[in-house]
Amino acid sequence: MTQFFETTQGIMVVGAMIGAGCFAAGIILPGALRWLNAERARNPKRDGRSAAMLTALALDDFVGAAYAAVHDTPEFNPANEGEFVFHTPDPVLVLPRAEDLNLLGEALFNETLWLSNRVTNLGNALDNLDLSSPGFDSFFERRQEGYAVLAAKAMDLIERLLADFDLSLPEKPDYYRQREGFASVVQAAGERETRAKKVASRVQIPGSNVTQLFSKTGEEGE
Repeated sequence: MTQFFETTQGIMVVGAMIGAGCFAAGIILPGALRWLNAERARNPKRDGRSAAMLTALALDDFVGAAYAAVHDTPEFNPANEGEFVFHTPDPVLVLPRAEDLNLLGEALFNETLWLSNRVTNLGNALDNLDLSSPGFDSFFERRQEGYAVLAAKAMDLIERLLADFDLSLPEKPDYYRQREGFASVVQAAGERETRAKKVASRVQIPGSNVTQLFSKTGEEGE
């Protein structure tokens, strides 16, 4: 059988078969590529909805982790007051690939990446606090407020994604009121800051025993 392909006729048959295959491929492949491109062009909204759903789910996971972190009370080591641990890990925002995020449109693409950057910046800022200083350099308060603010922004971004792409997330238990929980944390932080400012304003600055050589003028003399 193989001897036939060694003859002139066999070589001609093989050449004809190869030529026919190339001809068929030249006809079929361009048509298939045009069909694929047409399908992609007809379904940009479908791809965008898929990217929006993946992004919304990633943001929702971050919100859940942030809610747990915000309401986590640290446990201190009785033998060492400066040593403590949390019961939940720090929230991490894991977004879909950049090419998927790009399908959301420029505005949502930018805001999503900005939020991710702010999460990273908060973690870096907390790592640089001096935990050996009095009050742990307000580490716990800053951590709690920081993640509450970012989680609230993530929830706003989720609502925009769902509205713009006509999507919905699975319902959550009625008692799991994340937005109210974050709002109460931010409000408490604002009240603490207000009280701290009032206390600072009551602190009397010791008077100087240096005799003034020049009389006060203008508003200073009033």
